[in-house]
Amino acid sequence: MKNPYGEIYGYLKDIEIIDTHEHLPPWEKKRNTDGDVFSEFLQHYMNRDLISAGMPPETCGKLLTSGLTIREKWELASPYWEYCRYTGYGRSLEIAVRDIYGISQIDGSTIEALNDAFRQSMNEGHYEKVLHEMSHIKVSILDALEPEFSPPDPAFFRPVRRINRFVFPLGGADLMDLERESGVTISTFDDYLEACDIAVAHYAEYCAGLKCSLAYDRSLYFPRAARCDAERAFNEFFRSNYYIEREERIFCPGEAFQNYMMHHVLNAAQKHHMVIQMHTGMQEGSGNIVSNSNPALLSNLFLEYPGVRFDIFHIGYPYYHELGALAKMFPNVYADMSWAHILCPAAARSALSEWLESVPYNKIFGFGGDYCLVDGVYAHQYMARIHISRVLADKVEEGLFDTDKAKEIGRAILYDNPANLFGIK
Repeated sequence: MKNPYGEIYGYLKDIEIIDTHEHLPPWEKKRNTDGDVFSEFLQHYMNRDLISAGMPPETCGKLLTSGLTIREKWELASPYWEYCRYTGYGRSLEIAVRDIYGISQIDGSTIEALNDAFRQSMNEGHYEKVLHEMSHIKVSILDALEPEFSPPDPAFFRPVRRINRFVFPLGGADLMDLERESGVTISTFDDYLEACDIAVAHYAEYCAGLKCSLAYDRSLYFPRAARCDAERAFNEFFRSNYYIEREERIFCPGEAFQNYMMHHVLNAAQKHHMVIQMHTGMQEGSGNIVSNSNPALLSNLFLEYPGVRFDIFHIGYPYYHELGALAKMFPNVYADMSWAHILCPAAARSALSEWLESVPYNKIFGFGGDYCLVDGVYAHQYMARIHISRVLADKVEEGLFDTDKAKEIGRAILYDNPANLFGIK
């Protein structure tokens, strides 16, 4: 039988897709146009591989500044770059420079030409070229990390808002932001709950959903807590002198407060039939407690809030077996491959192969770029289309379904499924 990969990839490589997760600047004009290619490419992901390979963090920091020439930066990076060239992060950047800038690879012979080509791209229109023309992305769900939220460019993005600060407020600034958003002066625990309810209701009017990334800070197991214990914890950090230098105040809310507030926020989200995106699996950075992020820890929330649709991120890597089981068990749980195709390409292919034989395929989302740099989004979707095509081709060869069905499934996981969840027409 003729290998079906070419036909499947030929169909999937140019179809319009939906990107379930990004961190890009919400407007192109907010990109940093003063830096070089290292300050752009090493702000996210590849810097962590370089540190993992042995680069001192202070050396990595120098690559992000403007104090060195691009040649001097390459001399610092090159001993570690070679070790990382074949990781998903390294491959992604080389695909980007090949297809966007016409440069075959990143090395000492090309770094200056690459930097010149990159600098020429720092103009209005690069988003249109990369996201629409080259990547064929209809829309991206944007988790904007700006200190103050502003609506993103609707030509490219639909926003989600984070619930972290409702559940785990870190200081006076978080409470002041909540007061401004809700119009409620917070003096009591009841005020705080009311302000959170108002904020969630407001988000429901204009957001694609909510986002929780607390797996970076604590375990994803949120047992129920008594209101009296939560209020006591609130009163401990919200003392009368909170209003003195209030923005600079630092809070350490206890677990009783955090657990109670997670349930409170999810109950509010359920009333508005909202989607909540959950970070699970490996935390980006140079060290954390990975076991805190196992998606199986969320099972009680899936059970208790059946009206909340949970978009579970990053294949739960390395816990993608657990995520597959959860998506199979719970009608309100969806398995999202955001970040996965660059995080660990082999695991992404393995997860999809497993899920196609265990999870209803309308529960699978095939791509979320999860990048701070726009060029990386192009490379990530390029890799995703290849990975998905290869897995689908394997299933055709095994006799699970035919090539036409493979193309239908590929379109579903790249477009139809996220479009249905997020109400994208």
